[in-house]
Amino acid sequence: MSTQTNAPNASNTQPTLYTHAKRRFADAWLTPGVRQATQLLLILTLFAGSAMGQTDVGNIYCDTAVEDGVNVVFGALAGLGLPATMVFVGRSGLSYMRASGNPNQQNEARRDLILSLVGLGVVVLAIVAPELITKFGDNVGFGFSDCVTPF
Repeated sequence: MSTQTNAPNASNTQPTLYTHAKRRFADAWLTPGVRQATQLLLILTLFAGSAMGQTDVGNIYCDTAVEDGVNVVFGALAGLGLPATMVFVGRSGLSYMRASGNPNQQNEARRDLILSLVGLGVVVLAIVAPELITKFGDNVGFGFSDCVTPF
């Protein structure tokens, strides 16, 4: 024999404060902005701990594969990126000069020229940025290790 009570349970008829808060938290967690902000904070917390204990940021990367990788990437960027963007700027400039009578070709060549110049700016900024960040860090009071500076 089973005993069943027909008396309504208070937690079943009315949501308690805990269940209401739990439901609201779940609804808030499902929004992409909250999830991305939480993930960013967790990543910053994870990586900031090891960086805070150093006087020169990047000392842990000296004589490792990370140092070699940084040097290879920036070397390839400077060695291949600058000539490639110069070729694209020259080619789009020539196509702009040749398209004197056709407005569609002029607009297309102008767009290509602008995109090529933006690419050149990105490559030059990527080459100059480590030096600018190092100078800024020296003025603020922290420094970067010499093995992380690519140029």
